[in-house]
Amino acid sequence: MKHFGYELTDEETQIAEVAADLATRVVAPGAAERDRTGRFPAEILAELAKLGFLAMKVPAQDGGAGLSNVGYALAMQAIAKACASTAVVLASSNLTAKILAEHATGDQRTLLARYARGELGPGSFALTEARGGSDAAAIRTRATRDGDAWVLDGEKVWITSATHAGFHLVFARSDGDGKDGISCFLVERGTPGLTVGREEDKMGQRSSGTATLAFDGCRVPATNLVGRRGGGYGVALSALGGGRVGIAALSLGLAEAAYAAGVAYAAEREVFGKPLSAMQNTQFVLADSRTELDAAWLLMLRAARALDAGERAGAECSMAKLFATEACGRVVDRMLQLHGGYGYSREFPIERLYRDARVTRIYEGTSEIQRLVIAREILSSV
Repeated sequence: MKHFGYELTDEETQIAEVAADLATRVVAPGAAERDRTGRFPAEILAELAKLGFLAMKVPAQDGGAGLSNVGYALAMQAIAKACASTAVVLASSNLTAKILAEHATGDQRTLLARYARGELGPGSFALTEARGGSDAAAIRTRATRDGDAWVLDGEKVWITSATHAGFHLVFARSDGDGKDGISCFLVERGTPGLTVGREEDKMGQRSSGTATLAFDGCRVPATNLVGRRGGGYGVALSALGGGRVGIAALSLGLAEAAYAAGVAYAAEREVFGKPLSAMQNTQFVLADSRTELDAAWLLMLRAARALDAGERAGAECSMAKLFATEACGRVVDRMLQLHGGYGYSREFPIERLYRDARVTRIYEGTSEIQRLVIAREILSSV
């Protein structure tokens, strides 16, 4: 099967179909209500876990689905088309699971298998701090070695799934300043010294359980170090390419949902005795939006294919994330404009999609950071 010119394997085609079916039957119903109340989609995640959606890129021997980056992206797009909050929980969880699969040892691998079976709920990626958003090397959370344990002190902010995660991957400064002083630690839910703050009252993606994690003398076994001491910065960066492809796919799912809503509304709404779709301006808006979406798809699939081929693909992943999220913002805005005043009403799905779309240009690396990454790749060869 071909998808936007890219040949898909039978497995990739199947996962896209399974994800679309799940999105329609399980995820979409109640999405608007979850957005209204901010209720975390715990029951939905349990259903998704049964089919490996919490560990999509984890190898089968560790209990995961063993999907390619293309398969992962297709699944993310389908889920996001139904509910962006659920999709971003999957994005964070799969990022965390992929890191564990690559670096876990001993008991960590046992925990990974339990997680993949859906026994622990989602996982969380705890990197961001109040004064170190885009500058990951500036984190201040500290990890002090004390005998056969590490003691963590500090605070992480804007952590997706923080309130429901069975475990957190926490990045802390274990040595001196700079990138080489950062290590990664596995901290399980309920560990003494770990406090989960209240959930953020956000503009969009309101049911993703975003909260602060505070560490006050939080003691974890020395065996909970993930990867080597001082290798945490590299651990975090190693997963960013796939993470950015995932957010590009999430953004495409959002934008496709908005586009479908806009096309349907334009076909049924009459103005001056004609369907809105008969107006040249409407046709131009739809044409421009479809063109941008197709271009975003091609960039995203190129990046996913490059990762599957073993390439680092830093610029390709950043281009995909940059263009898909920016295009998502433009398309959703145009579709809301097509709805006129109704687009501003919560009675229409486009209002929720508009709010959900805005943050995609911020998390997993802002648009400005993506431009820096792309420019660095360009100039490194000059």
